Amino acid sequence: MSEESSNKSNSESARKLVLPGDLVETKSKPGKGIFRKDGRIYSSVLGHAHDKSGYINVNAITGRYKPKTGDKIVAICAETGPSIWRMDIGSAFNSTLHHSESSWKVPFGDTARFLAIGDAIWAEVFMVDAAGSHQISLKKDDCRKLYSGTIVKIDPTNVPRVIGKQGSMITTIRENTQTRIQIGQNGYIWIDGKGEDIALAQKAIETINQEATSKGLTKKIEKLLEK
Repeated sequence: MSEESSNKSNSESARKLVLPGDLVETKSKPGKGIFRKDGRIYSSVLGHAHDKSGYINVNAITGRYKPKTGDKIVAICAETGPSIWRMDIGSAFNSTLHHSESSWKVPFGDTARFLAIGDAIWAEVFMVDAAGSHQISLKKDDCRKLYSGTIVKIDPTNVPRVIGKQGSMITTIRENTQTRIQIGQNGYIWIDGKGEDIALAQKAIETINQEATSKGLTKKIEKLLEK
């Protein structure tokens, strides 16, 4: 076998597709997407298993967003109440934004004047309870209402791929499209700029989402962004 074929074979074995509950044969320590049972290691998600730095990880291919305190997200108003908004964040159920967690002085029953159904915000998850319900806030750091722009939804497990190492991928997209982009950890991404630039950035992000596990993806995106 040639060195090239051998490297290809090793790479393929390192990116083995596994199902939840599949036994993962490895001498490495268990990392993310893994659980132990009777001294053996199994995958807890559908994804690609790979060894890295002495750990075996399974990177999930799909999955709903699971909120964690401190996450920065893009949220879309799904429902208004007398003193709260119900926000779509891509989780199993909507999150709550209480009027006291905004910077607005909202009269009781007048929430829709400040945030209507379909409006988007850049927010932070500030509470997740034991039952799994969660609340978000507009009072943290640079949180705010998002005006104009477009929202692209991707699998939250692919957010790190869109960002790239040390922000390299998203920097490439921003610089080549001259757009403003906010990447929510929930997989909701806000893009604002000129129409044709938004469309190009959206195409690049959707390509990354569809081909997140492909080799040579960075070069493919760079070529796609050439004008």
